[in-house]
Amino acid sequence: MSLEKQIQKKKIIIKKYPSLEVLAQAEKGNKFIIVEDDFDFDYIPQGYTLIDMKHKGNSFKTLIPQSLLFYMANPGEGDAEGALEEIADFYGEAEDFEDDMIENGETNIQEANWATLSRNSYETYLVNRLVKRKKGERDEEGEPVPEFNQEVLNKLDLDDDYVTQRVKAIAALSLGKTADQVNAHEIRDVLKHVTVREQGTKELTREEFNKITCWAGSHYAIKEEYQNRSDVEYNIDSRHSTSHKVGTKTTKQKTYAVLDSKIGELETDITEYRKEKNKELGRHDQSLIRQYVNLSYIAPENPQAQLDIKPPEKQENKNG
Repeated sequence: MSLEKQIQKKKIIIKKYPSLEVLAQAEKGNKFIIVEDDFDFDYIPQGYTLIDMKHKGNSFKTLIPQSLLFYMANPGEGDAEGALEEIADFYGEAEDFEDDMIENGETNIQEANWATLSRNSYETYLVNRLVKRKKGERDEEGEPVPEFNQEVLNKLDLDDDYVTQRVKAIAALSLGKTADQVNAHEIRDVLKHVTVREQGTKELTREEFNKITCWAGSHYAIKEEYQNRSDVEYNIDSRHSTSHKVGTKTTKQKTYAVLDSKIGELETDITEYRKEKNKELGRHDQSLIRQYVNLSYIAPENPQAQLDIKPPEKQENKNG
């Protein structure tokens, strides 16, 4: 269904006073209520504000909580727990409406990309939950080294050996570590070691052919330094023609050990273990743990390899 049809289907028709459907959604605390363009500003439900949303050239109006606007405009300010809930709810409701609004980051609200902004704000508030607001030591680039809130880490079981083993293993996988690069005994026990063998043959390009050969008077011959190599084998068609430059390059078999395990499987192990231990988990626990892995292990070594974080769905929605 096109976005225009979805908007028309979801718009709440009103004339002057808010409809019962608008009031019902506001009463439920919905964060993303689509309304008609002629919504009367004098009758906006308390605690909400009217926003013009643009998406792929289309424009429509939504009611969004004022508190959510505050969190978006001032990432990191205010109550972190409340911010995490508001932002996750908004993200989920907008995603339910139009998946590519979130996934492709093409939605604009007041000329700002709120799909991306909501995720960025969410990640900021995760940091606020994990890190104390204190000045500490700085790394080689002059950035402050996080001083974690130990109380929060304890609630997340990040002081538990079973959890920390898998947290470190997740970081190793994200950073693309090989078995030889991982020296910690506890990580080796968690991750699977797999032997990888590489071998392949492909046609030589004209540039490669010219590089490895020389004209031997009546035909092309492979230069001595490219013969009998341990890593690669070259073969060419030896014809009496200076224009015939055809050959192959075969990569000889290489064997090396890598680490093989899916991050999702390790996260499931952590979740199931914590459920058994604590009985009840917080809605944002997995996101907090991911952000902890990013801050503690991945970002200092390779910020580009950080784990992606997406606000979670409402837990009640999963049951109906």
